[in-house]
Amino acid sequence: MFRIPTILTSDELLDKAFKRASKVSITGKYGIVRKKQKIAKAKLTSSSQTIDSTLKKYIKAFPTIDNLHPFYKALIDILLDTDKLRMSLASLEWCRSKCLQIARNGSKNISRAKEAEEIESIRNSVYGRISSVVKDIEEQLDFLNKARQEMKRMPGVNPDQPTIVVSGYPNVGKSQLVEAMSSGKPRIASYPFTTQRVSIGHFEKRFQTYQVIDTPGLLDRELEDRNAIERQAINALEHLADVVVFMLDPSETCGYEIEKQENLLKMIEEEFGGIPVIVVENKMDMSTTSSERMKISALEGTGVEELVDHVVEVITSLSPEASGPQVSR
Repeated sequence: MFRIPTILTSDELLDKAFKRASKVSITGKYGIVRKKQKIAKAKLTSSSQTIDSTLKKYIKAFPTIDNLHPFYKALIDILLDTDKLRMSLASLEWCRSKCLQIARNGSKNISRAKEAEEIESIRNSVYGRISSVVKDIEEQLDFLNKARQEMKRMPGVNPDQPTIVVSGYPNVGKSQLVEAMSSGKPRIASYPFTTQRVSIGHFEKRFQTYQVIDTPGLLDRELEDRNAIERQAINALEHLADVVVFMLDPSETCGYEIEKQENLLKMIEEEFGGIPVIVVENKMDMSTTSSERMKISALEGTGVEELVDHVVEVITSLSPEASGPQVSR
């Protein structure tokens, strides 16, 4: 989703800057002192500009948070802490500006130097000050590289496409359903919280592409008690869902009583009342009830095609004037 270059460590950035500076040469005939002045000034310009251009590239590569879709704004805050991200980028801005200033001041001092030894001393002093400034942002560079890795794994959501968010308790079969419905290949295992981040699949019906969002499992508890994994699921429900497919596991092989699953359903119906909710009972190959809810087996694919047709029906029936909860029970 986000294309951000690898962030160098402070040592790597300094090595890059000083190696480029070491290759600087000048042409023309000058006296010994004048020549040393020109070379030293060129080295300071080269090293500071390398730091400047590298840090500018990093700053530009990270998205402007305020311009992002609300889903991504919230996801970045959940996974990374938006304030810390902003402060880290501001530190890079400070560093690149400070290095340029130090180099400019050093160049002025070199221009006033009268001896070769003095020129060398000034250059070394400037290199030391630049190194100190770059070392000051070591922690921020490390954080931004971790942020880059996290953001590279974020799903490429298209806010303009109809979106189905699959929700429910852990291990009720959400990932299996997303895989059965779409092109998505979420991680599937038989233990809770296998899905630790939002993932996405697609399917096409009647010349329209639909997004299917696999979300981490939710527990029946207050928002402030939820961890970062659960908050990703809430974020998808809040900012992406045109329709929610809520999965129940009547067999309770997921490890959670049906009563707790029903409580979570009620919470979602209340909290996201403007979004149509399609309730399905999964694992009909293991257990079934006498309810009139749609019954499927995501594992065997039973009822999945009918569910897809129903989801498409609900989405196409939506209109801007539609309001209030629409629950298929």
